[in-house]
Amino acid sequence: MTTSNGSGLGPVNFGIEMTDARERLQRPIFIMGSPRSGTTLLQNVLSREPSVFKLGRESRFLWHRLGGQEVTGSFPGADAVAADYVAEAYRGERAWREDEQRRWADRCASQGVPAQYLDLPHELVEELGTETAGPFAGSEQSETAPFTLPPLDPVWAADTDGPVRLVDKDTGHCWRIPELSAGFPDAQFIFIVRDPEDAIRSLMAGWRHPTWFFTYPMDVPLNIAGYSDCAPWGKRWWNFNLFPGWEQFVNAPIEEVASAQWCAALTPIIEHGVPLIEQGRAIVTTYERLVSETRSTLGAIAEFADLDARALMAEGLDRSYMSMSASAFDPGSSDLRQLADRARTLLDPLSTLLPAGHA
Repeated sequence: MTTSNGSGLGPVNFGIEMTDARERLQRPIFIMGSPRSGTTLLQNVLSREPSVFKLGRESRFLWHRLGGQEVTGSFPGADAVAADYVAEAYRGERAWREDEQRRWADRCASQGVPAQYLDLPHELVEELGTETAGPFAGSEQSETAPFTLPPLDPVWAADTDGPVRLVDKDTGHCWRIPELSAGFPDAQFIFIVRDPEDAIRSLMAGWRHPTWFFTYPMDVPLNIAGYSDCAPWGKRWWNFNLFPGWEQFVNAPIEEVASAQWCAALTPIIEHGVPLIEQGRAIVTTYERLVSETRSTLGAIAEFADLDARALMAEGLDRSYMSMSASAFDPGSSDLRQLADRARTLLDPLSTLLPAGHA
């Protein structure tokens, strides 16, 4: 039995039947790509489809709770995953007004939580933020601020009957493609790729950001030049994906770590995603095409995923959440372009599958 808790903070799960949840979760849409490549932006746009349920944030919290972190390569099983998805998913919430966001920020500030730890539009965070920096109370923050705006008046999937179609993104999905495709044979996959030079630069900026992206507190001390030597938390917190082989990079410069993260995410997409594209179960697009040719790109995705293209395009692209100026935290690197050129060769198997005109 599952019921909403009445507070807007999410459902209280009293034990959703796994087999029931697995039957209800139909044609889920999984979005994946390297961090800082537009996965969150695309998820937010696809979530405009009225019939689609969402989690309101990336699903890393759910996978960590189930023990399916990307570094372990473990998969807790489709039934367990479906049960948590159905327990957490919602749709139809009312948007927060700016005055409501401000009141929420004021209340959080009175309880010692600065605005930069709140999931608010970037401009509002800059206006209300303080000088406080670093991970908040040791919390894992990933690509979402640790204090996420609760949905207002949502329809929880657990309080409904019938099929639940979910759109979900997690950059860690790159390492779960075989399990997700087998466990959910009706699932559809959307891969989004960003040019490695821009993605690596944005990853470097994210590593150096003073309040976002703290993902793994490490037992192994980090000595990442351009990060560990710039902030007191830099010797303990690993940011973004902890990919297979990360141990080789605990003493590497930040540009090599960021490049390795981009390559590590693309490698399983090439290996396991290309066959899905050829089977018609997946589509690949680019961040550059999404922002420059939004209408045609979303039209192609809507056709592939059987979504309402008009709903997706109704509000344009909202890049105000979790956006940042890379130049503000980018240490720069003379090796960046060379690293990006080497990484770009990974795209060769995707060259005939990417939208026309991708460089």
